Amino acid sequence: MYLVDELASERSRSRIDEAEQLRHSRRASRLRRARRMELRAERRMIAAWRRAAELRDAAEPAEY
Repeated sequence: MYLVDELASERSRSRIDEAEQLRHSRRASRLRRARRMELRAERRMIAAWRRAAELRDAAEPAEY
């Protein structure tokens, strides 16, 4: 009986460890995804600023 209890306990610990590792890997994956989204947004913002500056520069001679 002792052996069965020990095996059950070990299996339970193993499942808990696997769940913990999965949780960490999912968290890391979400962080990587969020960082990629952030970088993409930064690049789009920089492109928009550049485009706005180009449009301002093109519009300035027309104002005078």
